[in-house]
Amino acid sequence: MRTVLAAVFLFLLQAPPLDAHPLNVGYAEITIQAPEVTIALSLNLLELDLVLGLDRNLDARVDQDELDAKRTVIVDYLRRKISVASAGEALPVDVGAFAIGRGADGKDLFETTLRFRSSTPLAAVTVRAAPLTELGADHTTLATIIHGGHRQPFVFHEGVVYQGGAQSFWSSALQFLGVGVHHIFLGYDHVAFLLGLLLVGGSLLAIVKIVTAFTVAHSVTLSLATLDVVTLPAPLVEAGIALSIAYVALENLFFTRFDKRWLVSFLFGFVHGFGFANVLKDMHLPTSSLVASLLFFNVGVEIGQIVIVALVVPLLWALGLTRAYRTTTRLASVAIFSAAAFWFFQRAF
Repeated sequence: MRTVLAAVFLFLLQAPPLDAHPLNVGYAEITIQAPEVTIALSLNLLELDLVLGLDRNLDARVDQDELDAKRTVIVDYLRRKISVASAGEALPVDVGAFAIGRGADGKDLFETTLRFRSSTPLAAVTVRAAPLTELGADHTTLATIIHGGHRQPFVFHEGVVYQGGAQSFWSSALQFLGVGVHHIFLGYDHVAFLLGLLLVGGSLLAIVKIVTAFTVAHSVTLSLATLDVVTLPAPLVEAGIALSIAYVALENLFFTRFDKRWLVSFLFGFVHGFGFANVLKDMHLPTSSLVASLLFFNVGVEIGQIVIVALVVPLLWALGLTRAYRTTTRLASVAIFSAAAFWFFQRAF
């Protein structure tokens, strides 16, 4: 008991970041229509604050007055990170008013509109949009590009530029597959849930059942939520994800039989699917593009999940051959429960 309490204390001394599931994604709706290119931009406000230091009174939130007070700094930053060229010539930009919005996941968003006007007919338009890559070169901006009466998805990240014209189906598919892989690895709460499920070990068949049940369940609600067939309030979903992690950790600590663990994975997988859906919902894509993007995003999530399982399970099996197995898995369950309790308190209250 002393060991367990010490583990909890040490874990809470280094509490997880406020955002257990960081957005790490920006959104843009880009309209290319002569004589200008318009970019309606939405960025995670917390992330923008981390980069530019917007929170002057250090109350852990950024209000409208603080945004407006930093207008010059923000405008200079956006001009460096986002640009449009026509026929190889950079276009001047006019940055509109700033606003604070709310994303599908309930997080605060920084919103503004950038207008790039050309004095000559638009030709061979190229767009670069790489904001917030200071937080990691893999930070992505999910864009909907409206050009010539067509809407298409596009994924910007460091070094990727839109060069006009429709991209191929497979190019778009690979982009969203990469977003899915990236999303599961940065979804610390989803990873914690998966690790909690796997900690008790079991046969290969048991692990396959657990992972398959989770995949089927979250794929269903990911699809339903992204297509707006079923929606739930974001705070309820986020708190529910935290509760699912806490429950699995408590099962590890106090239960001795886990033959129905696949059922736990299946039931809570429905909740996690709503969390995954938030990445795509803010893109407002037409159904034709959304279905393909959804499919490959989900495939990317599954690939990331398989990689995690492939790395963790052999280590757990090797650990199971030692006398340290029980102590190690119990301490890991305590750490997972502590994180889940922290996340639930933060999200619910």
